[in-house]
Amino acid sequence: MRRCAVLSLLLFATLTGCGPGEPVARVAPETKLPREATNEELAALGRAEDILERRCMADAGFDLPPAPEPVRTDSQPPPMALVLADPVWAREHGYGSRVRTPQEIARLRANDPVGDHLRSLTPERRAEALRAWQGGGVDTIEVTLPSGMTTGRSTRGCTSQARGELYGDFRTWFGADAVDRGVTSLAMSQAQADPVYAKKLRSWSDCVARRGLSYESPQQLRDALGDSAPLAKETEYAEAEADCAVRSGLATVARDVEERHLTKVRERYLADVTNARRMRLAALPKARQIVRDEDMSRFNTQKRGTR
Repeated sequence: MRRCAVLSLLLFATLTGCGPGEPVARVAPETKLPREATNEELAALGRAEDILERRCMADAGFDLPPAPEPVRTDSQPPPMALVLADPVWAREHGYGSRVRTPQEIARLRANDPVGDHLRSLTPERRAEALRAWQGGGVDTIEVTLPSGMTTGRSTRGCTSQARGELYGDFRTWFGADAVDRGVTSLAMSQAQADPVYAKKLRSWSDCVARRGLSYESPQQLRDALGDSAPLAKETEYAEAEADCAVRSGLATVARDVEERHLTKVRERYLADVTNARRMRLAALPKARQIVRDEDMSRFNTQKRGTR
């Protein structure tokens, strides 16, 4: 999840410079998929993973400082796979958290207690931290993704241990989650290349060109914007993308093409997709309890500190 992924990246950057209960068994394909976890639920799972990783690292002798509190917002970004298609939201939020302003980037870099702590360690101690966190490449499992590429991770280390504790069985979870994410990636790649989408894309491109933005696709437009554009420019680009998606009809076509390719690819990997969704939903009660316990512990610590 996002928070633990950020922490893992922080550790890699520092060191290299850069279900509850019983395990969930693999299932036979079904005609009806479990529902997807909501963004709020995914956030709870991600925070629980982060907390469990920290506890594991503490047991290994690495007491990491608390990470910054997650940013809470009432503005939920709309789905944006092939194209952003909500002009009202775009006008108010731009691309949301997907594109960060220079001020946000500077704030995140300045507020990095975990990275600061790890950078303060000796090289030998940092190497030990990496092994404790990621398992040191020992007992690695590999999964073939829908794209044909492979991904792997050590079953040792706090990253894997945290997920095993939360989801019930790390090996099953890692394979199902990786394939589930790979399904979406492959389906979106196929949707982008779909002739129906490509044909309607020309109308979208003509629309944004009339706004002074000569780009052939939404992705090309976002790439040109970059990750350090002023908020006003980000909002201009996002609003143009979304408004033209609606006006040109690309929004409807993209939605239909996305769903068609997602359905087709999911059918080929239905067991893994089903497992991933079931395991996320099954882990939610435990994840929420972990988060509640952590928040209560922080509250009590802060309360004692004010006496």
